[in-house]
Amino acid sequence: MNEPGLARALRASFLCVIALASAFPLPAQDEYVRREAEQAELFAKDKDSGDFVVAPIPILNPTLGAGLALGAAYLYQIDEESYPSVSGIGALYTDNKSKAIAVGQSANFHGNDWKIVGGLGAYDLNLEFYGVGSGAGNNDRFLPVNQKGWFAGVKALRRIKGDWYGGLSYAYVQVNSTFDLSGLLPGLPIELPSDVEFDSAIATLGLAGEYDSRDSQFSATRGALFKASFSTSNENIGSDFDFRTFRVAYNHYWSLKDTLVLAARGSGCAVPGDAPYYALCKFGVFPDLRGYVAGRYRDETMLAFQGEIRWHFSKKFSAIGFAGVGRVAESASDFNFENLLPSFGAGVRYLLSEKNGLNISIDYAYGKDSDAVYFFVGQAF
Repeated sequence: MNEPGLARALRASFLCVIALASAFPLPAQDEYVRREAEQAELFAKDKDSGDFVVAPIPILNPTLGAGLALGAAYLYQIDEESYPSVSGIGALYTDNKSKAIAVGQSANFHGNDWKIVGGLGAYDLNLEFYGVGSGAGNNDRFLPVNQKGWFAGVKALRRIKGDWYGGLSYAYVQVNSTFDLSGLLPGLPIELPSDVEFDSAIATLGLAGEYDSRDSQFSATRGALFKASFSTSNENIGSDFDFRTFRVAYNHYWSLKDTLVLAARGSGCAVPGDAPYYALCKFGVFPDLRGYVAGRYRDETMLAFQGEIRWHFSKKFSAIGFAGVGRVAESASDFNFENLLPSFGAGVRYLLSEKNGLNISIDYAYGKDSDAVYFFVGQAF
């Protein structure tokens, strides 16, 4: 979606990935069959009794301030051979008067041959606009901006072969942006308007591909998840802007021992064309580079890499440590290893649903310019 408060609300409160949006070998066929059988056996034990989860999630970060997100979700199996599906609803409110509400659905069925996610909601968020480019992000000056509107989206994936999936996505976001100019250049002989308002909408139609060999969709200990997407936005499909979006992400998980898991993630984004500021690539949008004010660093391209170690020191609790680097740039040719943005921190996980491996999590992250505390459901990636 367009800004992080929304994206984090969707992830933390609804347990569904509603945001619609590197090379590796296919696993051996016997490994694929074994993993499918293990997952089917695990969830078939309670096939007729789903998991109902209600989670109040505190919010404390430099983007939205302090507040609370409340989410309710029902996890269930559509058929014995499929991973859990999730129906959820959630809302948030913070002390800077940001608020949002959304409903979402994630469905896996026909022996995991189909994966469909969708959602819709409304939001009213008070954010900070630093400008575009890494240089703008290095400054401490920003304009307060209020974004309000609504969104809807759906993505459908069909198994192609083994762990490979392909499909289509569509999303629509309506945005009213109001920039507060009251503190800009005080003392001028002329009076500036106190605010400037823009109404806009973006619609995106895209292709999506996925490779998923994880042993769990909520807390993987081995396997990999690769996602790639291309979408276009233009007036023919209801958009006010003409641009393209490319996104790619690869997560890999290694079980070092029964109580220790190593996870790594690399991700990239490119948005060529005439994209509005809120549709550009940016840090601070979970899960890439925790610890940053969302959108402080934004541009047409972005790269990020991070690693995480997870130690399960008891049946219910685990501890994690993570670190990463990344950068935004105007184009891929502008990337280099100078002025990389760092991110590091630690966190704790509590096992909320043993049947589904679902955790409630808290992370403390430190970035170049800020730090943040994150409360959420599931793993960061």
